[in-house]
Amino acid sequence: MLYAEVRVPKPWHPGFFDGLKNPAERVEGFRMGLLWTEPMEGVDYQVLGFAAEWGNARYYSGVTFESVFLDSLYRSENFGLDLSFSTSHWTLGTGASAAVQIVPGEASWWQWEVRAGNAWRLERFTGEFWGTYPGNGGEKSLTAHVFWNAGENFQSGVLFSIRQKTGMLWIFQERFVLGALALEGSLAFPGPKVGIGLHFQLKNWGAGVGVHRDSDYMSSKMVGLDFSKSQKRK
Repeated sequence: MLYAEVRVPKPWHPGFFDGLKNPAERVEGFRMGLLWTEPMEGVDYQVLGFAAEWGNARYYSGVTFESVFLDSLYRSENFGLDLSFSTSHWTLGTGASAAVQIVPGEASWWQWEVRAGNAWRLERFTGEFWGTYPGNGGEKSLTAHVFWNAGENFQSGVLFSIRQKTGMLWIFQERFVLGALALEGSLAFPGPKVGIGLHFQLKNWGAGVGVHRDSDYMSSKMVGLDFSKSQKRK
């Protein structure tokens, strides 16, 4: 079951790896991307991922897909969908994901989870709160996130999650933009878990690389490509 939990970043956020996600998103425009990630421990375990999202001032929808391979011993197909509605300051959203885990020639089983959350925006601050309810005996969680948008070139956030089985999790996130380059970093406790990513944007096209070090899970590396059009995040 170690490999049943798929942790991959979004192609446009290579430094944010933990996978905690609020379905109450607000994005104006369209973007999509592909990524590849694998561990750094010499395990033949790879993830191919796809993400796309579209939104305007009122509505948002996002989809994800990840295909996981562990030699010929195991594979997993993971699907996700998020929908949200926004007013001038508030966003309400709900999402669901499902995964089929497959041991070729032996067995297969389904896992699923649902999420519900909200977000508010006041000048340069964003606050978020959401809950996750997984089926099949998974771990429930409640998460709060505060993000400070100091300007177009710097964002800083702190995320706090209470998880049913493994307890509390703190994640600190930073993002610096220097022209076409964006440097992202995240630090999580307990663990510790460290993520560092570099994203390059040229007009509508972007590319990213990232490294994730995790004392409790598999350390990994990733590369990604993405395309965006009229992208504006509130």
